Amino acid sequence: MPRSDQTRLSPDQARRIAEECYGEVLAYCRRHALAGHEPADLAQEVFLRFVRAQGYRDRGKPIAYLMRIARSVCVDASRERQLETVSLDFDVPATDAEDERGKGIGDAVAQLPGELREAIELRYGSGLKVNEVARVLGISRFAVRRRINRALELLKNKLEEDDLDG
Repeated sequence: MPRSDQTRLSPDQARRIAEECYGEVLAYCRRHALAGHEPADLAQEVFLRFVRAQGYRDRGKPIAYLMRIARSVCVDASRERQLETVSLDFDVPATDAEDERGKGIGDAVAQLPGELREAIELRYGSGLKVNEVARVLGISRFAVRRRINRALELLKNKLEEDDLDG
């Protein structure tokens, strides 16, 4: 059944959403792009798909819809070309602006298994509600809560362990 013009976004609405959400989409692409893929290019693809699909209706947060597209774009890019990664033989020095506790949390989040890390990033990094995270990941709210609770438990244990070691 064809969509009516009432469900389509105007160019101004699409531009407003892109301006408001670009930073979060780019950050997601930076975290999930494989080596060899430019995050800015992936973010641009997200917005191209958003405009072409015209499936978004102005209900809820547009960032949840965009994150679902971003996830698909990153998965598609990883299927397209998977490159081998190599570990660095040196530590990348922290910038002066980085807070040690914040860096520790970021490092701990980075060490989470992928499905737990993604749930945490969407919930707390992008500020999505549990039901929005569920839609982005294509799983139930119950499964999202389980992943978030497990991730928080692992983060707490890791940070406590680091405090004892440090």
